[in-house]
Amino acid sequence: MNPLQHRIRAAGLLVRDQSILLVRHEVDGDIYWIPPGGGFESQSDRSTRDTVKRECREETGLDVEVGPLVYVREFAEPLAGRFHMELFYRVDAWCGELSLDNLIGLGGDEHDIREVAWVARDDLPRLPSFYPAELLDDVWERLAVPIPPIRHLGLQV
Repeated sequence: MNPLQHRIRAAGLLVRDQSILLVRHEVDGDIYWIPPGGGFESQSDRSTRDTVKRECREETGLDVEVGPLVYVREFAEPLAGRFHMELFYRVDAWCGELSLDNLIGLGGDEHDIREVAWVARDDLPRLPSFYPAELLDDVWERLAVPIPPIRHLGLQV
């Protein structure tokens, strides 16, 4: 068996008025909503906080101020040959207008991302699929405190 390739992903958790900012992806007929974020790029990102800033700008059009780390999630995709480490940061401030225009010409997600929207907390259960599951409950209280304790979401295989 070949060793798994490692991928580090960082995402931003933006919350306002009992809504969270999510990005809708469509891949091979599957639809899922996730916080804006993406893979660490060593040629441009000095840290995973830089990844959140860059990815939020690309996927949402917003410039963000990245706050504390909130969640760590690990999962393996053996068939794809990858092991993922995901870091979710609270976003403490943002400015700009929601837009997907920054995706044009980037390739990859440019073809998978269909929408960016503020999704009301009560509407989350009606989405076809979203992650992490903690968006339903835990995230709301965790983001409300000044320094949230980091929660490891476990290893998902």
